[in-house]
Amino acid sequence: MLARVWRLGSSSSSPYSAFAGLTSTRLIHHPAAEKGTDGKSLVSLKEAILGGESLKLRSDSHDNIKSLDVAINLFDEMVQSRRRYSVIDFNKVIGVILKMNRPDVVISLYRKMEMRRIPFDIYSFNILIKCFCSCSKLSFALSTFGKLTKLGFQPDVVTFNTLLHGLCLEDRISEAIVLFDQMLETGYAPNVITFNTVVNGLCRDGRMLEAVALADRMVVEHGHQPTEVNYGTIVNGLCKMGDTVSALNLLRKMEKSHIEAHAAIYNAIIDRLCKDGRLVDAQNLFIEMREKGIYPNVVTYNCMIDAFCNNGRWIDAERLLRDMIKREISPDVVTFNSLISAFVKEVKFSEAEDLYEEMLHRGIVPNAITYNSMIDGFCKKNRLDEAKQMFDSMASKGCSPDVVTFNTLIDGCCRTKRIDDGMDLLHEMTRRRIVADTVTFNTLIHGFFQVGDLNGVLDIFQEMTSTDVRPNIVTLNTLLDGLCNNGKLEKALTIFEVMQKSKMDLDTSHAFTGVEPDVQTYSILISAFVKERKFSEAEELYEKMLHRGIVPDTITYNSMINGFCKQNRLDEAKQMFDLMVSNGCSSDVVTYNTLIDGCCRTKRVDDGMDLLHEMSRRQIVANTVTYNTLIHGLCQVGDLNAAQDLFLNMNSHGVCPDILTYNILLDGLCDNGKLKKALEMFEVMLKNKIDVDIVSYSIIIHGMCKGSKVDEAWDLFCSLPVDGVEPDVQTYNIMIHGFCGKGAISEANALFQKMKDDDYVPDGCTYNTLIRGHLRAKETEASAELIKEMRSKGFCADAYTKRMVDDMISAGRLDKSFVDMLF
Repeated sequence: MLARVWRLGSSSSSPYSAFAGLTSTRLIHHPAAEKGTDGKSLVSLKEAILGGESLKLRSDSHDNIKSLDVAINLFDEMVQSRRRYSVIDFNKVIGVILKMNRPDVVISLYRKMEMRRIPFDIYSFNILIKCFCSCSKLSFALSTFGKLTKLGFQPDVVTFNTLLHGLCLEDRISEAIVLFDQMLETGYAPNVITFNTVVNGLCRDGRMLEAVALADRMVVEHGHQPTEVNYGTIVNGLCKMGDTVSALNLLRKMEKSHIEAHAAIYNAIIDRLCKDGRLVDAQNLFIEMREKGIYPNVVTYNCMIDAFCNNGRWIDAERLLRDMIKREISPDVVTFNSLISAFVKEVKFSEAEDLYEEMLHRGIVPNAITYNSMIDGFCKKNRLDEAKQMFDSMASKGCSPDVVTFNTLIDGCCRTKRIDDGMDLLHEMTRRRIVADTVTFNTLIHGFFQVGDLNGVLDIFQEMTSTDVRPNIVTLNTLLDGLCNNGKLEKALTIFEVMQKSKMDLDTSHAFTGVEPDVQTYSILISAFVKERKFSEAEELYEKMLHRGIVPDTITYNSMINGFCKQNRLDEAKQMFDLMVSNGCSSDVVTYNTLIDGCCRTKRVDDGMDLLHEMSRRQIVANTVTYNTLIHGLCQVGDLNAAQDLFLNMNSHGVCPDILTYNILLDGLCDNGKLKKALEMFEVMLKNKIDVDIVSYSIIIHGMCKGSKVDEAWDLFCSLPVDGVEPDVQTYNIMIHGFCGKGAISEANALFQKMKDDDYVPDGCTYNTLIRGHLRAKETEASAELIKEMRSKGFCADAYTKRMVDDMISAGRLDKSFVDMLF
């Protein structure tokens, strides 16, 4: 039955081929073939070890062999001696060498024995098999196993255990199971070590159900009770697979068999429960440990603290940390790393800094994980110089930075637009022989896009591909998004189309070979099409996406809804919204804001208000954009009371109005002839020290001019420097328009000149306003001069000016030749 296993090593040939004839003849005890002379230096040692005339080594001889050289010299003396030393004597000397962890030497010594025809016994073969396994020469071990049986030796349980261990070490678990089964079939009785070896092998191979079944067989068929170690191995394997149910069942089975579980078993289950988000079950098991007198150790506490931190349960984490210290269980670097990392992720960096200082105070040496977390925290706070100081401290204290360290620092540089520093770090990685990965290059690509350096993007992408770092889907999406945001939609489409074509042509030379576009890829391009008002292209790409079986996400739907709203196709936008909900895709505040904006664009403000109420029902929190859009919509339809009510309700819903909110309402009041209310509101804004901006002043000035209060408007305009507010071109245009409307052309001209003197560049609106003012005042020459100046600045007449000129020509108040000046 064992022939299959024997044959695995029977045809081996290599530098070990001298062992092929190792057991070719059944050897008997006989004197050594060669005559030898005892060396004087070994006389006393031999007498001490060999015990005079005895042919057996003394039991205390191992203590006298202090080095490998002494052992080898003794072996050589024994081989060359005229005395007859038994195989047991040789095995004992070789056993000492084996304990020195020199299996290669043992193999060579057995070769000497074979050459001198010194006999072997089963113990010799077992040692030789073990040495072959230790040297990863399993085929020779199997060959030796086959030959010893052919020579009539009976393998014992040690032989099988050694071979099983060797097979498991090389992950040949299936062959180990075959050998184990054949061992049983041929009547060899396994022992606890046999079962331990096979169970461990099955666990390493992830064959947990077989491991559990074998543990049961140990008891039922062979009367061997699995040990705490056996169960621990199986429980650990089950937990790695995520099977906490079976792990807990095994724990209960241990209890029934009166086998006390150690803390490591509980730790494995608690850790898995925590990773699966089952914190209540983990806590219950933690309490159970104490109740059963099994004391949690630092690993147990670390598992629980890490889980609490990752779930934002800071009070529970702090309570456990205190309990840990109270029970005199010292927190270790893992404890602090869990806490520091969690605080950094939650942007609670001051707490992370305090913990870091406490860690140092306790004499706990930070490791790479600690430093990486702290560097990440500094970078997230834009404290890049301190991050670099931490990096330098890390290196000076003998903790080598890794690729994560550099990636974190590079990301910090890119966040603060210090892209050159990021590139310096990339070059330092090369000097330190730390291999940059895809994350490194993706971060730098994104950084170059942020500063608008498209040439830098191209250079770093070429460097990425030249260093055999494969771009991934994140690289693709970063490139497409960066190009679209920098006005290079056509270039982004070219990359996308070339990638798709190379996939169809099986072109392996393309940088993105093997990269499949995902939902984010399509969402980036659809959003870009909508922003560019290329709505048909967006819809076409959306259909292609569905055809490829890619499920849209919230961003995709939001972009499509935005596209429909921009085209005033509100019903189709709502259909897309309904499809989004029916497909189980969560709508967010952006979805509702987009739809509400669409409703307000089409004067369907009541529908917009219904959507606001629906947000409340769905527990989606409205933000400032939501309210600003609705207030603007209500103002546009003239429902100022509703607009003011909504404004007043913002605070009660936890949303603070911003300056844009105030300006929208001010503008709505002014546009609807409610200048008095607008002025009252403006006074309240100033009284409440709201940061009023130039837009606020411009709205009020415009409202005053529109309400024929040009002098008051001029007074407010003149007060701007006193209030610490700088006018802009639009403010000048409003005031010039007010003067022209009043017929105060000289004041308008003076303000126009002041505008230029103060280095404000007039725009098309400025010129058209003045041209129309002069035409109304019948000052055609001044109008003509302004038209020439306007055209020299690259501006042209607007629709209002053209209509005015046409009307004046038709009424005979202006010569037809004036039209030629406009074009």
